[in-house]
Amino acid sequence: MDEIFHVILGSVIPAVGGYIWGKYKRYQEEKTQEKLEYELIKQGLQSLLRDRMLQAYHCHKEKGYASSADKGAFEAMHTAYAGLGKNGVMDTIYKEFMVLPDEMV
Repeated sequence: MDEIFHVILGSVIPAVGGYIWGKYKRYQEEKTQEKLEYELIKQGLQSLLRDRMLQAYHCHKEKGYASSADKGAFEAMHTAYAGLGKNGVMDTIYKEFMVLPDEMV
């Protein structure tokens, strides 16, 4: 009986403990990786929105106007962009875009 107790203490408990610890560490690594991937996707989406808004801004500024549909699309992009984080420069671009005339003057 004493021998079984020593086997349990000496090998089974450390093995189970090691297994549980390994699972926990793997879980932590996966969560860290998921967070990193989420941040990269978020940054990528924000970069794409910023690029698209800048393209629209320069195009319509050159034309001298932006239709209400163009402004609606720009506003939707800006709302999504702002929801993803930093947006100081794009707030200025947004305000300038929204005051463009609705049609060519």
